[in-house]
Amino acid sequence: MRRTVAASQVFPKHCFGKHRDAINPCHVRVSWWSVAPFTLKVYERFAKIRPGKDGRYRISHPRIAQQYRLNVGTIVEETMIKVRLVRSGREAPVAGRGPTGAMARGGRILGELEEYFVEGLAPGDTFVFSGEILRFEALIQDEAYVSRAHSDDPKVPAYAGGKFPLSTYLAARVRALISAPRAWAALPGQVREWLGIQRRRSRVPLPGELLVETFPRADKNYLVCYPFEGRLAHQTLGMLLTRRLERARLRPLGFVANEYALAVWGLGDPAFAIRHGELSLARLFDQDMLGDDLEAWLAESALMKRTFRQCAIIAGLIERRAPREEKNMRQMTISTDLVYDVLRRHQADHILLRAARQEAAVGLLDIRRLGAMLGRIKGHIVHQALDRVSPLAVPVMLEIGRESVYGEASEQLLAEAEAALVNEAMR
Repeated sequence: MRRTVAASQVFPKHCFGKHRDAINPCHVRVSWWSVAPFTLKVYERFAKIRPGKDGRYRISHPRIAQQYRLNVGTIVEETMIKVRLVRSGREAPVAGRGPTGAMARGGRILGELEEYFVEGLAPGDTFVFSGEILRFEALIQDEAYVSRAHSDDPKVPAYAGGKFPLSTYLAARVRALISAPRAWAALPGQVREWLGIQRRRSRVPLPGELLVETFPRADKNYLVCYPFEGRLAHQTLGMLLTRRLERARLRPLGFVANEYALAVWGLGDPAFAIRHGELSLARLFDQDMLGDDLEAWLAESALMKRTFRQCAIIAGLIERRAPREEKNMRQMTISTDLVYDVLRRHQADHILLRAARQEAAVGLLDIRRLGAMLGRIKGHIVHQALDRVSPLAVPVMLEIGRESVYGEASEQLLAEAEAALVNEAMR
C-alpha cells in the first residue's frame, strides 16, 4: 500500500512524513520523489511528485506513473556474470572501449558466476571453475574473459546458497558438545578419536573462550581461530583481521572461513610475534575493529556499492524497465555507482545510504553476531603454538582451493592433498 499510493494521482500531505521517516528501502519512494531539499534536488528527473496548494502531492508527469507500474514489485536477485573462455596471450581489452582484436571474438561460454565473486578478481588471478583452473583476464560488460592456467592456490567461487550461517542456538550446542568429553560417547568412533587427538595435540575450546592456533606449513604461517559463529561472521572477521595483521607487518596473504573456523595465512610468523610481545591477541580481537576498521574496509570494498544498488532498485531511484527497453546490469551498476558517489560525498546521512549500511550489516556481514562474539571472548582468548596443523584445523584448511571438480585426475589430486593433510594432523 505504501508504495502504491505514490503512483496514484493525488495523496494527502500527512502521508509524506511517514514515508520520509521510513528506513526500509521498500518504503522510501516519497522521501526523494518529492522536491525536499537534499543533494539530488538539482536533478529534475528525481522530482517525481510535487506539493500542490491544497496540501496534496501530485505526480509531476503521467509518464512517472507509467514508469512506476513497469517497475513495481521488483525482486533483486544475485547478478550473474557469464564466463567466456579465450586463449591466453590474446590482445587485452582496452579500457573504456571493450575488447579488441582476437579477444573480441572470444570463445565458448563455460557457465555463470555471481558478480560479487568476479568483482574481487584482478587480472591474473586464478580460480577453479567448470572442472578447470582458469586465469581471469578482464570483465567486459556482463562477461568475464578467462583463459586456461596452472596454479597451486586458485581461488574458490562461492555462491549465495553457501552463505547462510549456523544459527546461534546450533552454534552454542556444538560448542557445548565438543567441550564435554562425557558427551563424546554418543558420537561416532572416528569423531571421538579426532577430538581425542585434538585434546592431546592442542586443546578443545570451551564454550566461553576463543581458541587460537598458530603453526607453520610449507612456506607459510597460519593463524586459525574457532569462533563457531557461521560463515558470514567469519568472513567479516577475516577481512578485518587481515587489515590488522597487515598493520602489524605480518604480511597476510589471504584467509578462508567455514561455519566454525577461520584460517589466515601469510609470510610473517604470528607465533613469534605473540611470544615476543609484538602482537597482542587481546588487541587483535578487540571490539573496536567494528569501528574505524570496518568503516575503512567498507569504503574500500565494492560491497557497499552493490548493496546500495539493490536498495536503489527496490526503492525506485534507478528504474530497470522503460517502454520498449530494459537496462542491463552493467548499465544499472554505472548509474547507481554515480549516485552512490555523489551521496557519499555530499550527503552521507541520506536515507538510502543508511538503508544500504543496515542491509549490509544484517544480511551480508552479520555485524551484530560478530560484535556479540568479540564481547563474549574478551579476556578468554587461549593461544596454542603448534609445530603442525591440528585435527580441528583440517576442515577449514581443506577449504583453501577446494571446489567440486569433475574429472578423475582432478579428484585424485584433491584426494591426495586431503589425505596428506589429515595424516599430518593425526600423527
